[in-house]
Amino acid sequence: MADRIPRRQAPEFRDSDEGMISSILDDGFLRVALDDANQYGPHAMILLLGIVSIMTGLVLFLGMIDPKLSAGATILLIILIALEVRFKVIRGMFYSAE
Repeated sequence: MADRIPRRQAPEFRDSDEGMISSILDDGFLRVALDDANQYGPHAMILLLGIVSIMTGLVLFLGMIDPKLSAGATILLIILIALEVRFKVIRGMFYSAE
């Protein structure tokens, strides 16, 4: 029986015999989390979700103390994201050299 929704091709996958942390660092944190570069993709995604939730919680906490702090933290995060998109500085720390 044919699938109603055709399946997409599986991404390039490298089965790693190393430990979880060294495997994630070797293949690049964001590449493993977002592209499933090896079998530890779900683990890296959970770590990424934790990091994003901590940043969100920090902005909300600063908003409870003083809304100006929250606005400043939000602007700082937007500037960092814009710089990352333009210059790819942070990505170099998390992606492996290919």
